[in-house]
Amino acid sequence: MLLEALKLGGRTAAVYLVTIIMVKLMGKREIGQLSPMDFVVGVIIGSVAAAPMVDLELSLLPTLVPIVVLGMLEIVAAKLALKSLKVRLFLEDKPTVLIRNGRILLENLAHVRMNLDDVKQELRAQGVADINEVAEGTLESDGGFSIIKKPEAQPLSPQNLQAATRQNVEQLIALHAQKAHLELQRFLEKRTGN
Repeated sequence: MLLEALKLGGRTAAVYLVTIIMVKLMGKREIGQLSPMDFVVGVIIGSVAAAPMVDLELSLLPTLVPIVVLGMLEIVAAKLALKSLKVRLFLEDKPTVLIRNGRILLENLAHVRMNLDDVKQELRAQGVADINEVAEGTLESDGGFSIIKKPEAQPLSPQNLQAATRQNVEQLIALHAQKAHLELQRFLEKRTGN
């Protein structure tokens, strides 16, 4: 019984080590951004890796070979996808624009099998309360959702501030000074009862 448990522990450690090495060789992309192909490879590797950990009847080496082969195929496919647009388009989904100029593109929504509630959820996750702020909303090839806001809905940047002329700054200061003066005057009137 103890010998069997030690064998099982050793096999588990071996499978774990080989799987970790293959995932590291395949790259970080596999963990954070699963494309359909990445998902399939991950499921197969998980299934193959689990078998020798629970069944001592299976020989260890023949179950490690598919993990290594799948990992190598994934690496080769990724390198080919970097060099060839056709291969990349075959292996990965193309990004799909779902929102353009504040309008949901229902045909594209149906194509990717998403509904309005899914889009609303993605908008909320991106901090967008009003769809009219969105210039473009895209379902990316990794399943993520990206938003480009319309210029008027984007926060001020240092470039925006540099574009302000001296006259604009002086007008802005005068406006705020006038507003502060009125607020102070109202406060004093309430305090004195006039």
